[in-house]
Amino acid sequence: MGLLTDPSGLSQKAKYTKLLKRHCKLLCNLLFVAGVAWFAALSDSNFNHGTYFSENALLPGLVYSSIKKDTSNFAVNLQEELSRERESHQNTIPTAWLLAKMKQIGLDASSHNFTLNYPFGGGKVFTGNNVYGILRASRIGSTESIVISCPYRTSVSVHPQVSHSVPLMLAFADYARKQKYWAKDIIFLITDQEQLGMQAWLNAYYGNNENSALISSDLHLRAGAIQAALNLEIQSFDLDFINIKLEGLNGQLPNLDLFNLVQKLTNKEGIACGYKQTKGKRPKASHMNNIWQMLTMVLSQSTGVPTGNHGLFHRFGIEAVTLEGVTRSDAKSSQSLLPMLRILEGISRSLNNLLERFHQSFFFYLIVANDRFVSIGDYMPCIALMAGSLLIKSFIMWLSLHQTDAEATEEGDKVKEENAESPNLMRIGLLVIFAHATGFLINYLPFYNNVNEFFYRQALSTEVTVATLLITVSVLALFSSFFFRFNKEDVKILHIWILLELATALIVVGMLNFSLALILAFVTVPILINVEVSHNGIIKFAQQLCGILLQPLIVAYLVVFALTWITFDELSLMSVCSKALSATMNALVYSAVDSVIYGNWMFNMISLVFFPIWILLWNFLAWRFSEREIDGKCKEF
Repeated sequence: MGLLTDPSGLSQKAKYTKLLKRHCKLLCNLLFVAGVAWFAALSDSNFNHGTYFSENALLPGLVYSSIKKDTSNFAVNLQEELSRERESHQNTIPTAWLLAKMKQIGLDASSHNFTLNYPFGGGKVFTGNNVYGILRASRIGSTESIVISCPYRTSVSVHPQVSHSVPLMLAFADYARKQKYWAKDIIFLITDQEQLGMQAWLNAYYGNNENSALISSDLHLRAGAIQAALNLEIQSFDLDFINIKLEGLNGQLPNLDLFNLVQKLTNKEGIACGYKQTKGKRPKASHMNNIWQMLTMVLSQSTGVPTGNHGLFHRFGIEAVTLEGVTRSDAKSSQSLLPMLRILEGISRSLNNLLERFHQSFFFYLIVANDRFVSIGDYMPCIALMAGSLLIKSFIMWLSLHQTDAEATEEGDKVKEENAESPNLMRIGLLVIFAHATGFLINYLPFYNNVNEFFYRQALSTEVTVATLLITVSVLALFSSFFFRFNKEDVKILHIWILLELATALIVVGMLNFSLALILAFVTVPILINVEVSHNGIIKFAQQLCGILLQPLIVAYLVVFALTWITFDELSLMSVCSKALSATMNALVYSAVDSVIYGNWMFNMISLVFFPIWILLWNFLAWRFSEREIDGKCKEF
C-alpha cells in the first residue's frame, strides 16, 4: 500500500506531466515533420522496391505471338468503315453496324440499353446504348471470363477521340475466334456515355439494380465470372507512347501484377509505356522525378474519381487497367497497329493462364517509377506519425486537465480551485450532436426533391442550387458559436474531442485512400497541433482566420483556384477567380452526382465526417474568455 500512496511517486508523475506539457508543441511538430520527411524519403531507392511478379501463372513474355499482317489490314479496313458510319451518326453510337460486325466475326452479340434519371431538379432523362459480344471458350464451359472494353465517343465529344480502339478490338476478336487455346470467355464491350455506360452494364451483369437513378435493362447474353478487364483508349494506329491508367473509384487500385504484366509486354513490343507516361522516352530516375511521380499519383488518387472506365470494375473485385495510346502527330500510318495487336494477345493469353483471382501481389501501393513502387507497409507510417501527433497532444492535454497546480497550492490559492467550474459534458455532447446533424443535413439537402424543385422553378441551375444550399448551411454553422456557451474546462474537453476525432478519421481514411488522408493531414494537422486558447487578440484573430480557411467549401475553392492559376497563367486575377468559382460549383455537383450513380463516397465523407469536425473546431476557436476568467488571468492551454 505504501507504493500506491507514496507522495514522491505522485510528484514524479506531476514532474513528467509538466515536462510533456512544456514541450508538447515541439514534440507534436517534430512528429509531423517526421511524417513529411518519411514520405519524401520514399523516393529514394533504399526505401522503395523494384517491381516483380508474384503470380507465376501469368507467364509474361513467354507467349509466342502468331498475329500476322492480315489482321492489322483488317483493322485498317474496319477503321475506314467506322469513319463513314461516324459521319451518319454524329451524336449516337452506330449500334447496328457494331452488332453486324460482331456477328460477322462469329461472336454472340447483343445490345444493352440504360436510362439515367438525373437526381436533381428538372426531371431530366439521359439514355444510352452499349454493344457487346462474347467469344465462348473452346476448352471449358463459361465459368470465367475476361473483358476487353473501349468507350465510344461521338464526334461532338469534348474528350480526345479514341475511335481507333473499336477496330483494334474487333480485329483482335476476329483473330482470337480462330484460336483453340482459350480457357476463359472473352467479352468485347463498347460502352456509350463514358463511365455511365460501363456502370450500367456492370450493374446489369451483377444484378445490382438497387440504384433508382441509373436504370439498366437486362442482359440477353452472359459469360462466366469476370477475372480481369482491359480498357482501351487508342487515339491512333501510330502511337508515340502508352499511358497506363490505374486509379479507380474511391482511390482503389488494381493488383500490381496486372500493371507489371501490361508494362512488360508493352515495352517488349517497342512502345514506350508506363504510369503517367507523357512522352516517348522513359524519364530519368532521380529523386525529383520520383517525388513528382508520387505526388501526381497522390493528387489523382485523392479525388476518388476513376481515371477511366477500368476504375468501375474494382468495386466488384475485378482487376482492371486502361491503356491510353497517345499520338502527338497527325500521321496516318499504322506502324503501331501490329505491336498493339500483339500486346492484346499477350495480355489475354497471360490472363487466360490464371487458375484463380489476383491475390498474391499488392493492392495498396504508390508508383515511384515505372519499375519501382512503395507498398502500404512503407507509406502508412507517414499517416501514423501525423495522426500520432494529434493523439499525443490530446493525451498530454488530458493529463494536464487533471493535474494540480503545485505552485498555486504552495501560495495557498485553494479558493480558486474550489470555485473552478467542472466541465459540463452535456453542453459538449449537444454541440457534437449539432455538428454531426448539420453534416447529415448537408449530405441530405441537395437530393431532397422538394428543395430541388423549388430552386428549379426559380430558374436556377443545378450548380447554383447546390452551392446555395451548402453555403447557407455553412453560414448558419458559423453563427452556432453564439448559441453554445462554454467555460474554460468545457473548451479543453472540446479540444481533446476534436483532436481524437480528426486523428481517428485520418487513420480510417488512410486505410482506404492513403492519398486523400495524406493531403488532409498535411493541411489540417499543423493547425490543430498549434492552436490554443489565447488572450492575445492578434493570435486569436489569426487562429480564427485559419479556421475559416479550413472550411471545406473554401478549401475546395482554394484548390481549384490554384489549379486554374497554374493552368491558365495568362489570365488576369479576376478571370481566374471567376473561372475557379464556376469550376468549384461544377465540382460540387459532380461530386454529389457521383455519390448517387457510382457510389463515390467523397461527398458523403466530407459532409458527414470532416464538415462536423470543422464546426467543432470553429466553436473552439470562436470561444471567448469571460470577464471572471480574464480578471483571474487563467493560464492558457
